[in-house]
Amino acid sequence: MMRTKQEHRGEVTMTLPGKEATIADVVSIAVECIDCGRNRWWKPAELGRHGVSGQTPLAALSERLCCSACRADGLPGRAVSIQAAFIEEHERRRREAQRRNEREAPLERTRRA
Repeated sequence: MMRTKQEHRGEVTMTLPGKEATIADVVSIAVECIDCGRNRWWKPAELGRHGVSGQTPLAALSERLCCSACRADGLPGRAVSIQAAFIEEHERRRREAQRRNEREAPLERTRRA
């Protein structure tokens, strides 16, 4: 089962008709094993060894990933949940942090003087 981060919070991401969300649309992906609870964040570039490219649909990701801890214990490790952090969300957070830093920088200068 695949859920985006927005869907997990109860929001639905709007995509263009006929356009499916791909790896190129995300900044990072959380993969959690349903069986053992192991959780890991992956960058899209780190998924290349699993045969994933920028054009790979997010829906196809769960078919390609498995839990290495479960596999080491002899279990299938195929029950994974995937949550994606989209680029727009990442950019919004980056801009907010940048604005906070810009507001705090003048305060720091006045404190030093």
